[in-house]
Amino acid sequence: MRIEDIGLLGWLHTLACIAALVAGGWNSVTFDRTRWHRLRGDVYAWSMVTANGLVFVIYDFDMDFINMRFGPNVFGFFHWLAIAALVFTLVGWFASTRQRHGVWAYTHPVAMALSYYILLGGLANELFVRVNMLRPLATTIVNGETRFGSQVIGMTQSALMLATFLLIIVYIVRVALRRRKRKAGRAVTA
Repeated sequence: MRIEDIGLLGWLHTLACIAALVAGGWNSVTFDRTRWHRLRGDVYAWSMVTANGLVFVIYDFDMDFINMRFGPNVFGFFHWLAIAALVFTLVGWFASTRQRHGVWAYTHPVAMALSYYILLGGLANELFVRVNMLRPLATTIVNGETRFGSQVIGMTQSALMLATFLLIIVYIVRVALRRRKRKAGRAVTA
């Protein structure tokens, strides 16, 4: 495993990502609407803010497709993904306390699922870069040169995207059913 190039900020970023993976994963599969769900949600949100905030001081490698610059000291694709993850996390966190109102009830789980998708995508990329057994699957030969990026990475990211899409559908259906049940309950008591 390749960890020799990770500095202090990289380790803090890694710890925040691990906390977000655990708290967000737990909340993704449990639909309890308890104080524990809220606590795990707060841990997830703060972990994501920390992890994605640290991305802006970690410039070991990125890809700027507009200016075709790749390597260290580049503000590019991964930094833009961190911005997207921050936006989804903060919108989802904001919506979490407003779920009694129509649009926010749907916004919360969708925004959090998209935020978690970006986190899982980053995890997949890091595993391909850092785990020696996976590294050969992550490269391809282009004009005789070995380059990072392969069909295996593409398929992995596509599988994560499909899983997230299906999870979002489940969340939307659950919210719709819960709102319909609540509305029916109000009609009976009126």
